[in-house]
Amino acid sequence: MNEANEQDIPFHLLPQEEQQRIINANQKRVREAPTLHEWGIRVKTPFVWLVISIPVGIMMSIGIWLVYSDDDAGWAPIIMGGIVAAFTRYLWLADKNYHYRLTTEGLIVTYHDAIPEIAYKIVRGLAWLGVAVCVMAVAVLGPLALVGAGGMALFAVFFTDFKSEVSEHDTMFKKDWPYTLSISNRKKALRFESTPFTVAYSDNLYCKSEDFERVIELIKNQIRCVEIKNIKGHPMI
Repeated sequence: MNEANEQDIPFHLLPQEEQQRIINANQKRVREAPTLHEWGIRVKTPFVWLVISIPVGIMMSIGIWLVYSDDDAGWAPIIMGGIVAAFTRYLWLADKNYHYRLTTEGLIVTYHDAIPEIAYKIVRGLAWLGVAVCVMAVAVLGPLALVGAGGMALFAVFFTDFKSEVSEHDTMFKKDWPYTLSISNRKKALRFESTPFTVAYSDNLYCKSEDFERVIELIKNQIRCVEIKNIKGHPMI
């Protein structure tokens, strides 16, 4: 029934209930299939320091220029630049912890930010402190303080429930479709992509060095691989 629906009518044109039924059936199929291999790995965020260096570099350059001009106000952007760099690197653009389970029918991926629990506690504590300071400012200065403190309080409240969030998705192998396998030996990463391309049947994954060749062979045995590409960087998303 699922196969007939996917062949006769494009998936995105099916009723919402039918789409969800197919997704649930495919997910069950992938999860209940025999496990071929299972592994976990921490993956660094690509180009993270390049992304951070542009805004932080501008802030610090201004600060250094002011300091060399005998203006003590230059220390503010220097310190702020350091805070922004640390916050962005270790909270917003943190590395990812991945867990993969490869079955005969597909791939199950679980991942979350590689952030220590103590970091979440610190951010939550600072957020509540920020809320308290804003409330005190309104109490002391009156309603006019809401002009600045109100927005700051709303921003702080956003981080009072800051915690680790685990994401998960399943990718099913479309056994009768041709696949392209892109392999990065340098990054120990690979991508299997269906033809025609469909997100539900294509994915990226990362491996430990000792498992890399084994995982490649296991995947090649589960799909109809018609093309293999050797790439230098990370697989395309």
